[in-house]
Amino acid sequence: MKTFLGKIHLKWCIHCNLPVLDKICNACKRETNNVKITPPGDARPAFIKDIEMINNILKDQFNIQGGDIFKNKIVLISNTPGIDCMKEIILDGTVFGILKYDVEKNKWSILPTVEGARKIINSGGYKKIIGVKKEIMPYILEKHASVLRPGVVYASKDIKKGDDVIVLIMDDREENTENQKFKDLKDINVLGVGRARMDYNEIINKDKGMVVKIRHAETPKKATYLRETGNLKESIEKMVNANEHVITKYEREAIGVMRNTAEKIKKPIVVAYSGGKDSLAVLLLALKVFGDKKIKFDVIFIDTGLELPETLENVEQVKNEYNLEIIKVKSNDFWNKLDEYGPPGRDYRWCSEVCKMKPIERLIKSKYKEGCLTFVGLRKYESVSRSKKPRIWKSKHIEGQIQSAPILNWSAMHLWLYLFKNNPPYNKLYELCFDRVGCYICPAMELGEIELLKEHHPHLWERWEKYLINYAEKNNLDEEWIRGGWRWRYKNK
Repeated sequence: MKTFLGKIHLKWCIHCNLPVLDKICNACKRETNNVKITPPGDARPAFIKDIEMINNILKDQFNIQGGDIFKNKIVLISNTPGIDCMKEIILDGTVFGILKYDVEKNKWSILPTVEGARKIINSGGYKKIIGVKKEIMPYILEKHASVLRPGVVYASKDIKKGDDVIVLIMDDREENTENQKFKDLKDINVLGVGRARMDYNEIINKDKGMVVKIRHAETPKKATYLRETGNLKESIEKMVNANEHVITKYEREAIGVMRNTAEKIKKPIVVAYSGGKDSLAVLLLALKVFGDKKIKFDVIFIDTGLELPETLENVEQVKNEYNLEIIKVKSNDFWNKLDEYGPPGRDYRWCSEVCKMKPIERLIKSKYKEGCLTFVGLRKYESVSRSKKPRIWKSKHIEGQIQSAPILNWSAMHLWLYLFKNNPPYNKLYELCFDRVGCYICPAMELGEIELLKEHHPHLWERWEKYLINYAEKNNLDEEWIRGGWRWRYKNK
């Protein structure tokens, strides 16, 4: 299902091999091309650990033998709707594949596009391969047929039913050994990608039946390789330069929103800082709008008691970098309230009310008797509900609080470009493959995010998992509930 939350701004300069959020690249002044990504299209730059993760999956899944496919190039990652974590990988201005957390296999995998498959084959990948006769190509391309057993001349021994496979045109001469089969295979042999409907043993022992359900097929051609842009630091500098005009435009507009809103509302000004990228951008804007005119504003950080160490470290870094007095409000209520409320769920978000809303409500009522104007890092590309938000609104939860979202229309790329240009200390969790840096216990998390948390902070998850196990034993709940079913309270009722 496609989720349109706003205009997709992402384009690509094929001359510079850089993402550009405008029709013209600021670096070379040439026109840019559209990038066909899935809505909402909220892409972000991939960091070194993202690339390492992708490369490790490719090696395990397809056993690529060549060098780093992504070396010295800007790579983007864009979340797409799916059963769990699904992220499009954008390279050379096209989608290379989808990074997917496989719920059934409990592991990450990559669903390559046809273009991605070409580059995998060029890099020596030889696992998850189905070779087919050239004469069946018209049926697949024109009639969108599946690969049937009579058309198969080769199957790699690692194939299991349900695997994502690459389909290639192969010579079916019997005297060819397996090594000879792969010796001359290149991108121009790639016909399509799809899902295996048989295991290897079934394929070699049957003479009929569907072997591969084709997901996408294209007339064989060479892979597209654009110029290298340098290491990550060099590539980011070039990307910022290519988007300088866009960054300036969006900063000017957001500054205007903040200045006009403050003049209109005439309440004490607050910036809500969470330790995340969005609120960091709003804080930088506030420093430019109000700091230059020496207009007082407060910065508030709500410590829910479930913050990751990197987030707490970032709050201190930002405080020291900009010489700020950050008002910190600490909640210790989550673990104390579990016996009363039970596990929180996507349909039972008591944790947000208890750990976030109540503490901020107490602070505002005691410190701002006439209410306040709070600037928040809310963006419409984050969810359907946020896409419907106005720029300014009255808080439903806290009387007297007016909220404003100056970066409401910014995509993640607008935001990261702004941060890269201004070089603030951002939360290092983003460099560890995290897309979000909120509470480490959150029912909104996907299973892929939970696995990421277990990898980097196993001790924090162990405490929660022990609670879930004890709760499940007392309430006759199964392993699937412990694994992820706890994230809904009423889903199975």
